[in-house]
Amino acid sequence: MRTSIVRSLATGLLVSVAWTLPARAQDAVPEPRTQEIAKPAQTESPTPGLSPESSDKPAAAAASEAPDTAPSETGPTVANATPPASDPVSPAIETALENTGAFGKADHMALVGFYAERQFAPLWIKDGKFDGAARAVVRRLENADAYGLDPGRYVLPDLDVGLSGTADPAKLADAELVLTVAAMRFAADAQAGIFDPATLGKFMTAAPVRPARKAVLEGLGKADDKVVYLESFNPQHPAFAALKQLLADLRARTTEETPPEIPDGKSLKPGMSDERVPVLRARLGVPAVTGAGEQVYDDAAVEAVKAFQERASLEVDGVIGPQTRAALNGGSQITVADVLVNMERWRWVPRDMGAHHVWVNIPEYMLRVVTGGAVEFDTRVIVGTSENQTPVFSDEIEYVDVNPYWNVPRSIATKEMMPEIRRDPDFFARRGLEVIYTGGGSDMVIDPRSVDWGLWNPENMPFRFRQPPGNANALGRVKFMFPNKHDVYLHDTPTRNLFSRSARSFSHGCVRVDKPVEFADALLSREEQLNGQRIKHLIGGGENGSLPIKRHVPVHLTYFTVWVDDAGETQKRPDIYDYDARMKAAMNLGS
Repeated sequence: MRTSIVRSLATGLLVSVAWTLPARAQDAVPEPRTQEIAKPAQTESPTPGLSPESSDKPAAAAASEAPDTAPSETGPTVANATPPASDPVSPAIETALENTGAFGKADHMALVGFYAERQFAPLWIKDGKFDGAARAVVRRLENADAYGLDPGRYVLPDLDVGLSGTADPAKLADAELVLTVAAMRFAADAQAGIFDPATLGKFMTAAPVRPARKAVLEGLGKADDKVVYLESFNPQHPAFAALKQLLADLRARTTEETPPEIPDGKSLKPGMSDERVPVLRARLGVPAVTGAGEQVYDDAAVEAVKAFQERASLEVDGVIGPQTRAALNGGSQITVADVLVNMERWRWVPRDMGAHHVWVNIPEYMLRVVTGGAVEFDTRVIVGTSENQTPVFSDEIEYVDVNPYWNVPRSIATKEMMPEIRRDPDFFARRGLEVIYTGGGSDMVIDPRSVDWGLWNPENMPFRFRQPPGNANALGRVKFMFPNKHDVYLHDTPTRNLFSRSARSFSHGCVRVDKPVEFADALLSREEQLNGQRIKHLIGGGENGSLPIKRHVPVHLTYFTVWVDDAGETQKRPDIYDYDARMKAAMNLGS
């Protein structure tokens, strides 16, 4: 048996723990952009109102169970491990892999390990030419734009190699390896995306997880249908599939097929007659009316508008003002670039959302509880301003805090409150805040009038502020906790009037919930001792207390500006944190 540098390297790699990877996607540690997992998860989850699979554990939580170097559950795959004695491609592949500069270091190591397990038998080449599977994969990668990916990212071999006669084994080996690398890259892009979410700033902490190269290759070696296998690395969420179809529709749409826009003008109220009504009917799919009633905004059109307003989280009054008109026209304003950035962000969402989970879509200002694939509850929310954004990430709700204290964040205390404190001696009494002295070894509540506030600044201030439980407490009467580095959570609020606004970005980053007791009922539906009624009773008692949740509930704070709703209507929301615009610029997508 001939000895080579590659075979020696492969032998070392195959006995190394670095080459033994987990066999399931959820067993990987989710580190943004660099972590690898074994294979694509097959669970589904919704954009607002769409369904997940049945697992109770989100990918981010399950991922922490085993490192990327955990022993494989299935062992190495040795498909077609012994090449025919007359096959000249196998030794050519082994020789080609001695060129360590042909591919990136990580790709090269994966190739060496994979082909060594197969004793360098080719994956794509049979009888001196590419087989049918290779041709199908090349065609799929050439059309990767159907999945929102750029086909230009995948260097592909010439499919004609070997067709016109006996090909040079070295050329066949090079073509083999080029296609294998392209397949690995497609799998990584399809699962984790091509855009690093961390570049959007500290509030974008979504953690896409890349598939392990070795596991991708093992899967390719075992897959009966390699195209289906590679496509499975794309998000399997119904919402992603809907965006994929929308992308195809937009690319195929002609000017004549574009839905008509409702022109600007005065607010259109029920019963009015207006030349825009026929356009409105066409926009909403309401049957046309002929004759004298053609331009009358009648009951059928009003009900269709109210249904649209309800879906779009607008005030449901049937009046077509500027906001409703803009929302109605949203479908025609959605561009291919809009869809592409939202498809990319679906690659950042955990594949397993949890059978029972909470979904918050920040630009929509909505929260939903999804159980067994159906929306069990929804309510309006208030999210962070553009300066104090609600972060994007996934976690688990662990406990409910009833009649909470509000511990004022130091940034708010020093930057927002201190100037007013120095001007107003009654600031603390007026705001119902306590002052806690933290400089004496143990915290102590003190009289704020005993402090000369002019002596202190943000760097040396040994105080913190808190607001006791009560009707005026900034957190309301209940908060839902999922400890995280951002120190954000879901909570009640005494400021109820803001929920009637169509744009609701007013908080310092936390998510304020419009119907907290009803939300608690839906959230705790799987708990034996906790429910909304008990929480309501405890609220009435007035005392502060924390109630642990026995079965933690996954919560996902997400950012989607375009989606297709349950009724098949395309929805679009403003890019309140400028994520769409920045992603489009970085990805050269235009507008």
